[in-house]
Amino acid sequence: MTDDSTRQHLISRLPRLIGSGVDYNDAMTVISGMKEVADWSRGWEAAGERHEERGNAALAAGNTVTAGEAFFRAAISFHTGQAGNVEDPAEKLRVQTRQREAYLKAMPHVSPPAERIAIPFEEIEFPGNLRLPENRGSAKVPCVLLNAGADSTKEEFFTLENEFLKRGLATCAFDGPGQGMTWQQMKLRPDFEAPVGAVLDVLEKRPELDANRLGIWGRSMGGYAAPRVAAHDQRIKACIALGGYFDMASFWDTSSSVLLDILQFSFGAEDRTQAREMARRFTLSGAAENITCPVLVVHSDEDEICPLSEAERTAATVGDNAELIVFEGGNHCCDNKPAEVRPLMADWMAKQLDASA
Repeated sequence: MTDDSTRQHLISRLPRLIGSGVDYNDAMTVISGMKEVADWSRGWEAAGERHEERGNAALAAGNTVTAGEAFFRAAISFHTGQAGNVEDPAEKLRVQTRQREAYLKAMPHVSPPAERIAIPFEEIEFPGNLRLPENRGSAKVPCVLLNAGADSTKEEFFTLENEFLKRGLATCAFDGPGQGMTWQQMKLRPDFEAPVGAVLDVLEKRPELDANRLGIWGRSMGGYAAPRVAAHDQRIKACIALGGYFDMASFWDTSSSVLLDILQFSFGAEDRTQAREMARRFTLSGAAENITCPVLVVHSDEDEICPLSEAERTAATVGDNAELIVFEGGNHCCDNKPAEVRPLMADWMAKQLDASA
């Protein structure tokens, strides 16, 4: 990977970062100060430290709303600095730890607040963030699981969660195999129905949630995982796949070196050849045709990572239960069209799960 290709990849993430809650002015400061690729992570860590200092000062003064917002800004800044760093695992872990600690400080002070939950699976525990809609009364509420991509993390979904929460849906974002901080303990795996099944086991025991109204949303790699889960677990009553693929191996050879480096790291593969072979297992073939719940497939016609043909194949294989919506001029996961795409997805999920807003 060259410095030029890495720099371009980092800057191309800007729409996604802004949509996730990154401050535009922070982004401009970091980009303008980049003399080398390493300045990206250094700049974002410095931004995170500034927000964390503001949060600590606000908390000491009793200004909890300001503190919650500042700690969230710190967490998303730390995340931005380490996302995609697969060349220095120790450094990645160090910054991810700062991200986690900042978000933990934000959780009780954001509105509505977030609760950290533990999800036992095999020999480890996944961390999850559960948020409940405000003014829900005593009635049980539906919940949507948020499934990240290969280089995402649950903390990246705070602003998206708010769209669902405003419509009466609880949200549960979690780090599955190879995602967030679980990459040390468990690598990315194709059978996401197994780990997500463990998440559902935890959620259906929560007294605030209606176990008969559970949905799943996923972006990018999560846009593959979500339909796969829906195919194997009847507890899922509605599914959204955003920027997802049907068969990873089908576009492997045309993917950027940056993406392939991330996937190789997430797989725990020794080299690119082994990673390519592992990618063959990430397919919806034999699964998508078994989905019985409603599925919304959202994609763009200019997705630079996952071709539109992948979304078309998913929708066609699911059949009558699927609806495909394509946005013109969108980038990967339509990150440059949040004002259109996010309300559409949240409205659709709220309708499918009969949420009250």
